[in-house]
Amino acid sequence: MPTLDPRLKKSIEIISQKDFKTLARHLRALAGYVVGGLHLPYCYFKAKKLAQCSNLDKLINFTFQDCGRLLKPLQIPAEMRALLGILNNMKPKFILEIGTAGGGCLFLFSRVASQEATLISIDLPGGGFGDGSYPRWKIPLYKSFASANQQLYLIKSNSHHYTTLEKVKSILKSNKVDFLFIDGDHSYQGVKQDYEMYSPLVKKGGLIAFHDIKIHLPQTRCRVSNFWHEIKAGLPQPKINDFASAKQEEIPKFQEIIEDPSQNWGGIGILRK
Repeated sequence: MPTLDPRLKKSIEIISQKDFKTLARHLRALAGYVVGGLHLPYCYFKAKKLAQCSNLDKLINFTFQDCGRLLKPLQIPAEMRALLGILNNMKPKFILEIGTAGGGCLFLFSRVASQEATLISIDLPGGGFGDGSYPRWKIPLYKSFASANQQLYLIKSNSHHYTTLEKVKSILKSNKVDFLFIDGDHSYQGVKQDYEMYSPLVKKGGLIAFHDIKIHLPQTRCRVSNFWHEIKAGLPQPKINDFASAKQEEIPKFQEIIEDPSQNWGGIGILRK
C-alpha cells in the first residue's frame, strides 16, 4: 500500500483538529513550494547562464524578481547591492554563511567571490517542509551555483553545535575566512554565539557582516540590533562610512548599510577584523 505524502498527512491532521488558521498557513507554505518547484528548471539554467556575469544589477534582478519566491532573499535589494559592491572589489576566496534560507544570498555571494572560492553555508535542520529549512529538491540548485573551479558546501546543522564548527574547520583546513555573513538565529544570545564561535575563523582584515541590525518590532523577537550596538560601541567612529571607496589607511572598523533610517527591519552591519 503506498505511503501518504507527509505534507498531505499533516494537512489531514490539521483539518481533523479544526485548526483552520494553522491550516491556512500550512497551505500557503505548501503552495509556495509548488510554485517554487515550477520555477526550478528556469532558475537552474538561468543561474548557470549567469555564471560569469559581473553586472550586479542583473544578478539582483534575477534573485529578487526573475525567480519568483524560489531564491528571493529576505533582504532589502539596495542594501544587498551595496554589500555586493564591497565584496566584488575584494573577491573573497573563503566565504562562510550562517543561514542559507532561500539560497538567494548564497547565489549572489558565489557570483562576486573568487573564481577559485570555497563557499560554506550552514542552515538549521527542521524548519519548514522537507529535511531542513529548505527542501531536498533545492540542493541540486544550490550546488549548481558553484562555477567550474569553485567549491560549495551545504551543512544542515545547528551552527551553535561545536560539531558544526569542527566540520567547518575541516573544510577550511588551514585557511581563514575572508567574509563571514551571520544571518541565522536572530535572538541576542543566538547572534552573539554565532559571532563568538565563528569570528575567530576570519582572517585579519577580513569582513564580518550581520543582517537585521535595525531595531525591529517587539513581536519579531529579533535582537540583532542589541548585539550590533554593543560591538560598535567599543570601536572608533568611522571617518568615512564606505569600505569600497576608502583608502587603505582610512578603512573603517565598521560600516552600516541602511536604505532608510525609518525602516523597522533589515540593515546590514559590517565589521573589519
